[in-house]
Amino acid sequence: MKVSIIIPCHNAIGKIERCLASLRKQTMPVGEYEVIFVDDCSSDGTADYLLRQTEVVDGTRWRVIRRVSNSGSPSEPRNMGVDAARGEYIFYLDCDDEILPDTLERHTRQAIDQDLCVLRGYLRVFDGSSFTDANRIKGFSAGTPKKSIIEGIIRQQSTTVPSLIRRSLLVSKGIRWDPVLRMGEDTLYLIDVLLAAKRIGYIDHPTFVYNKVATRIASSTRQYGARELRNHLRVWQSADAKLKTIGLSYVSMRLQVGLQTALLSLIKFNRWDIDESLFGDFSVFINEHWSAIEKFNYGTRLKDLVKSIRAGDFSVFKEQVKPRLLVAGYGLQFIEKALPGLSEYFSIRIDEWTGHATHDLARSKECLDWAEVIFCEWLLGNAVWYSNNKRPDQKLIVRAHRFELARDLGNRVNDAAVDLYIAVSLFYFEMLIERFGYARKKIRLVPNYINLDSYASNDDPARVFNLAIIGTLPSRKGYLRSLELLKALVELDSRYNLSVYGKSYSDTSWTTRNQEEDAYFEECQNYLERNGLASHVHQKGYSDLTVALSNTGFVLSVSDDSELPESFHIAPADGFAAGAQGVFLDWRGVEYIYQSETVFPDLDAIKAHIVEHQDYSRFKEAALRGRNFLRENYTMSAFVSRFRREVADLF
Repeated sequence: MKVSIIIPCHNAIGKIERCLASLRKQTMPVGEYEVIFVDDCSSDGTADYLLRQTEVVDGTRWRVIRRVSNSGSPSEPRNMGVDAARGEYIFYLDCDDEILPDTLERHTRQAIDQDLCVLRGYLRVFDGSSFTDANRIKGFSAGTPKKSIIEGIIRQQSTTVPSLIRRSLLVSKGIRWDPVLRMGEDTLYLIDVLLAAKRIGYIDHPTFVYNKVATRIASSTRQYGARELRNHLRVWQSADAKLKTIGLSYVSMRLQVGLQTALLSLIKFNRWDIDESLFGDFSVFINEHWSAIEKFNYGTRLKDLVKSIRAGDFSVFKEQVKPRLLVAGYGLQFIEKALPGLSEYFSIRIDEWTGHATHDLARSKECLDWAEVIFCEWLLGNAVWYSNNKRPDQKLIVRAHRFELARDLGNRVNDAAVDLYIAVSLFYFEMLIERFGYARKKIRLVPNYINLDSYASNDDPARVFNLAIIGTLPSRKGYLRSLELLKALVELDSRYNLSVYGKSYSDTSWTTRNQEEDAYFEECQNYLERNGLASHVHQKGYSDLTVALSNTGFVLSVSDDSELPESFHIAPADGFAAGAQGVFLDWRGVEYIYQSETVFPDLDAIKAHIVEHQDYSRFKEAALRGRNFLRENYTMSAFVSRFRREVADLF
């Protein structure tokens, strides 16, 4: 047996198929190599799936080893694979990568012909659309001294695991993967192998395909925090100490790349669990190697970050390591309350537009130069401008609401430059696709939020007679229906009343210039007067809803079920947060947002519900269910967490 391919696997269903296909295409004769899959206690059926694959191929050539517990990294599975291997050489492969068809045959032939302990090639990176070569070593020749070979590999290659390594070398020298390390373990393993090897070779041949395709499954390379930083500090120090035994310096050869990777990971994938003590260790390391680090060719962003680490200023570091988030748009009322929560994880600047398509151009350009992530609130002129002016390295997110679906600016956006569209409800997720033809894979559902803990609530049984409607403009909001409901309730009990929050139609110039809208609200006023409701309706204007709703019983959502219904309708959620109940006249999509028990087919059903809940204990039980539903689904912390995850997934 010439070669044993060792492939660690964990929950690999959906990502291992290309790897398997590549293994079946090997040109090396079947009896000369084996494939050992080591399943790290997967929970998705990976081991059983692989067992079925071995039956298809040949059980003697493909084997599956199951671990009884998850180790948390590929290291221990690789060690188990070596222990079980029968080949003269070991070849490591990750389960989501592909080995080239002639790799085993060509690499093994050269390794045997030259009696090599280690043979490395280069790799091809596939980003989902194209291939690029990486890790190609220049100036390599068979007579190159071992020290120079090691220097060439460390300087010019990343420490990818696929290499052809003589198994007897690993066994005799006791070289094992360190199961404690979750980050950088491949660096130390490679250095140990290179230092122990008598003869090291390089083949100018693409060894494998590294699939660098975006995934929504978190991996160890897309999370960075205390554990990863500790691992990196240990790896950098150990690598430098090991290489110094042959007169080489890891710090001068490779730390520029390694440190840059760590810093960018901190910016993009920070878990925010690094404490001041660990930061102090980081600062000590930077200062110890400052003579080399200060010469690293970094941009201003990373240079400033390194300087803050060197200075040992933890508070400055925590601010500088935040991703730079630009929030741009006209009318930021739906995102501004989330900014304090987001500012814990992002450095934020605001580009507030003066209209849907008007803005301070100089301010927008200044913000654009600064930003790493651009968040356009509304799919309007702001999204058009930023999509046509952003740099390729910047990420652009556009959040759409109902308003934009009735306009054409979504067709003028440079869709290729937009990384992500956010819809606030499932119905409008589908509408974005239908209306503008955006790719489904570029849209995410991130619901609105409610800051539950900021609302006051009174424990007053009389609140069951207090209705509220928040926002009556335009006519599709159903103000007339709310008056009809009020009339029906007052006929049963004169204690019912309706508070109306927001502008009235007479205060808004565009509505008075619109004949249909003007006629509608004139009919509302006539209806109110004709039915003697004037003393039961209270115009509140703009109010602080966190206080104003404290004695409200029911917040109404009686909007039209039109072609473009409500996108989310946060107003009834305000009611639940204040201890009231939100009640909804059925409109398309509401069933995906709120509880079914709060949605009604007509005004009679809403009336019956309100009357039934004059019983205050029954009222409070239903109100609490609604509030708990919000806490489980629409809290501020949930919104911030979802937003952070979506941003991280873009990198």
